[in-house]
Amino acid sequence: MNPYAQWQQGGAAPSIFGALPSLPASNPPTAMPDSVTFTFTNFKTTILNSTVLGPQQRTAYRVVTEATAPACTIFKDNESRNVAMVQWQPHATVEIRGVAAKQRVRDWLRLSSDQRRRIMEVRGVQYAWSPVGDFVCLSKVNSTAPRVLARIARVPNNVVLELTQEVMQAGMLEPCLVAAVMICCGHNID
Repeated sequence: MNPYAQWQQGGAAPSIFGALPSLPASNPPTAMPDSVTFTFTNFKTTILNSTVLGPQQRTAYRVVTEATAPACTIFKDNESRNVAMVQWQPHATVEIRGVAAKQRVRDWLRLSSDQRRRIMEVRGVQYAWSPVGDFVCLSKVNSTAPRVLARIARVPNNVVLELTQEVMQAGMLEPCLVAAVMICCGHNID
């Protein structure tokens, strides 16, 4: 079951990613306070071939899936170093340099027992991605006062990932970039 299937398209152009609806151009999302924004843009058919612009609209990362090797997606930083890799066959696996050893995507970004969110563990802390309105939001799983730490939105021709300073300082930028691609790519990750 897809926990993001409850979202409605609301008359906007259908999402090419399946999970995220497109927001109307006249209604762009308001930025979260004290957040850093990364924008997936320059899609070559899908988010699996995109450029990630950082806060100053400079290229921070590239997501590359070669036509000659479509079974592998590489995440490269602005110095062309590989920071993460997803191998799609025979079962989708993910590896994030310094964060997550190679493992199945369905284990790293597992579906919760109630099938309403995806649980991700980073450095021993569990986080949950769950749909909230037009966003997929990240919060700590075992927090007494859960709050949005990051969120993903699909806007016309782009995907926007906003991260709080807390998430940035915890070194979660690259895991969140990879999670955003996994959530938005349209591939079956289970």
